[in-house]
Amino acid sequence: MGSREEIEEVVMIPLSEVGSIRWTEQRSQKLRSLRGNMPLVSLSKKLKEHGVDISRQYLNKMETELEVKGATPEMIVGLCKVFGCSLAELLCLKSTKIVQLGVDEM
Repeated sequence: MGSREEIEEVVMIPLSEVGSIRWTEQRSQKLRSLRGNMPLVSLSKKLKEHGVDISRQYLNKMETELEVKGATPEMIVGLCKVFGCSLAELLCLKSTKIVQLGVDEM
């Protein structure tokens, strides 16, 4: 584990309060890794089964472009369900300090 200066602080809020999630190159790489050999069209269909309507073309953008606008929490949760991973894993938040709103630090 790194020093305190290297750990990003995250505040917990309900996903219903989040409009979009910043999509980065690191997250693109993680998505490609989780998808493996699954065709994008198959991933799109699996997401639709979880109530997330997203095109193969948009998924391709998520894997190849440096920053993608409009990655919604519902989309991210759907990806986690399809891949059987946690939000922290998909969003690459392994060395993150989680802080709850309304809870004082000790």
